[in-house]
Amino acid sequence: MGESKIVVSDSAFGVLVEENPFVISLGTSGPQGTGSFSPEDVSYVYTQNTAQSTWTIVHGLQFIPNITVVDSAGTVVEGDYSYPNENTIVASFIGSFAGKAYLS
Repeated sequence: MGESKIVVSDSAFGVLVEENPFVISLGTSGPQGTGSFSPEDVSYVYTQNTAQSTWTIVHGLQFIPNITVVDSAGTVVEGDYSYPNENTIVASFIGSFAGKAYLS
């Protein structure tokens, strides 16, 4: 692995930073699991095809994700979200619409 070092000169204004690149590898091996993961393991796209004011999203991500909702025109829509468990989101809006929810 490379090293990083900071060299400060005697000058009041001279600072030289030298960095050697290093690599960090992420994976799921170890006590928490084995193998690798893909973006599908940590994200989910839900499509609501019929206009409704309450969406129940079952995603299976095994954690409470961030959520961004857009209507069918692609405009971001704000709502109220509840999380009955780590795999479900109930999204409530002031009006009915169809669109998508992006979870990560």
